Amino acid sequence: ARPAGPALIAALAVPNGLLLTSALFIWLGRKIDLSDGDAMQEKWATYARRPNARMMSLMAGAVRVGFMALRAKLARSPEKRSELNTRAGKRAVKELVRLGPTYVKLGQIVSCRPDMVPSEYVEELKTLQDEVPAFGGKRAIAILEHELGKPIGELFKEFSKKPLAAASLGQVHRAVTVDGQEVAIKVQRDKLKEMYDLDLAQFDKFAAVMDKFGIGVEGAKDGWTTIFKEAKVILYREIDYTAEAQNTIRFAENFKEVEWVRVPNVIESLTTQHVLAMEYAPGIKISDLEKLDGTPGIDRVLLSQRLAQAYLMQFCSHGFFNTDPHPGNLAVDTKVPGGRLVFYDFGQACELSESQADGVLQVIQSIVDLDASACVEAMDKLGAIKTDAKREVIQATVENNFKTGKVKSKRSKRKRELTEEEKNAKPPSQAETMKYIKLPAQLAFVARAITQLGGVGTMLDE
Repeated sequence: ARPAGPALIAALAVPNGLLLTSALFIWLGRKIDLSDGDAMQEKWATYARRPNARMMSLMAGAVRVGFMALRAKLARSPEKRSELNTRAGKRAVKELVRLGPTYVKLGQIVSCRPDMVPSEYVEELKTLQDEVPAFGGKRAIAILEHELGKPIGELFKEFSKKPLAAASLGQVHRAVTVDGQEVAIKVQRDKLKEMYDLDLAQFDKFAAVMDKFGIGVEGAKDGWTTIFKEAKVILYREIDYTAEAQNTIRFAENFKEVEWVRVPNVIESLTTQHVLAMEYAPGIKISDLEKLDGTPGIDRVLLSQRLAQAYLMQFCSHGFFNTDPHPGNLAVDTKVPGGRLVFYDFGQACELSESQADGVLQVIQSIVDLDASACVEAMDKLGAIKTDAKREVIQATVENNFKTGKVKSKRSKRKRELTEEEKNAKPPSQAETMKYIKLPAQLAFVARAITQLGGVGTMLDE
């Protein structure tokens, strides 16, 4: 027993020690100072070199937010539940910011989905759209001088060290060029590619696990892995500001005849891979409803319709769309009656083939007509149906969705009545149908854009 004693003590002490260390790590992590943007920038850079620390921080943050969310769920009074949800939302914001740009992006998407999380969370997560901790003006100037190869005084007559807004990937400064043009200068954060390499590698593993257990894409082998592999191309393009400049120019050209859309012009001579210069195009943030309502000549209902129309034009006519229409990337000015939409940030843009663009329009038309056959044809144009698919199975499922009202629009009206056989037909199972469906990466980005668009649209006009 004597020789076994130390071994037994060690066997008990090690897990208890790990548990105590983890608890201490979680507790100490509660105190996060988000006011020092430069310190946060350095913290993110260290994560790029220490993936294990990143994973520990992610797990600890999930525990902290989860504990507070559980308390809110168990609260008996609505007032206490709301208070705890607000605290949980604030905590979630801190944790996402601490983890860095990729996770801030996730928070931005969720902030546009009041149907996914409590309203208190949404209000807090909205701050991630343009209130991410800014790094210092000195750091911004150093990046500009390195990228453009000249002292700041030779580049600009005026340069504001205080940013207009800070986002997950960079921040925007107001400046005046040497020839007197007022511009907005977007400066990218340090070590972004290294952080993307780390985060997206972890997401690769997550996608593989989801595929292994058949989560989300029933019957589709390697569905998430394939989707994410294609999606990463677009994500990496977002951190190349020369690509964003080309996206901006293309978007502006597509909307040059639309008077209620404004896109800032790009100053290509001051643009590099990590710096983007555009004309200064101020406006009222689209989520500032109080200011919109207090400004003469702005009509929120009309704005929501124009925003929807702008995206239908992008999907169905241009075959090229901005995948990131969250409120931080949209503003309104008064140059046009009802309000003119100002679009910012084209880092994430996606292209649809001519067939896919037509497919989007035809899917919409098929829902209006409640025409299952036309809907299946449109889904094929989108590239969403496998080559070996039994189309009659997919059509039967679509028909049942129309028949039960699961899928419809306010203008839906059948062109023909169903036969008795069609009315009484038993629909296929979900699993049987889904094994014939695939999701191209472009459609995943369409879904993301529509998700955010829906949040902004209902915010403007419920």
